[in-house]
Amino acid sequence: MSKEYTKHQIEGIISELNKKFNIALLAEEFKNSDYSASSLRDILVQRIGDELSGEWTTEKAYVILKDALLKLGLQSDMVHMESSLDQLIPRQGRRARVKQWSIEAGIELDILKPNRVLYGILIFLFFVCIPLGIGMDWFFSGVCMLVCLTLIFILGKTANNFNVKTLGQMAESIAWKNYLQQQKEKSNHTPDGVEAAVNALVKLD
Repeated sequence: MSKEYTKHQIEGIISELNKKFNIALLAEEFKNSDYSASSLRDILVQRIGDELSGEWTTEKAYVILKDALLKLGLQSDMVHMESSLDQLIPRQGRRARVKQWSIEAGIELDILKPNRVLYGILIFLFFVCIPLGIGMDWFFSGVCMLVCLTLIFILGKTANNFNVKTLGQMAESIAWKNYLQQQKEKSNHTPDGVEAAVNALVKLD
């Protein structure tokens, strides 16, 4: 007897396939409460093929981002193309919120950047240390460069500022990035490869 897959299990499978093929399948498209392994395999192979043959657009990215925001509890009338990201996702707890947004959307949201002024100063100091090392002391200069690199790394890991202002700009940026990536990877994914990837996640027993 074929194994039945629940909605929760399907969400995990879809998340893995979205990452592997750089696509945006939505768990909401699978409306049944459960699926047999064989039917789930057939549907996923077909949908992945459709996604790979299609193209990312700003509208597609916007719909995905909006649906994910609604799952996070935002009201529909708050979410539109001109919505300010700073208002949609307040600074307090922003990194965790963006991470959850990314999970709900099923796509990577690399949209946070460090403080521009502080980041720029550290980059400037790093390069200033090079001529100082040549003309004065490489040990002191090396320590300063290491400190700058460490602070730059920390800033990157704790970045809390959006790199665009509105949801529409974000959708456009994500659509373009994913479109280019999709075109690059299209030739690498054969129908047999898609089927093998699905089979690895959806077991018959």
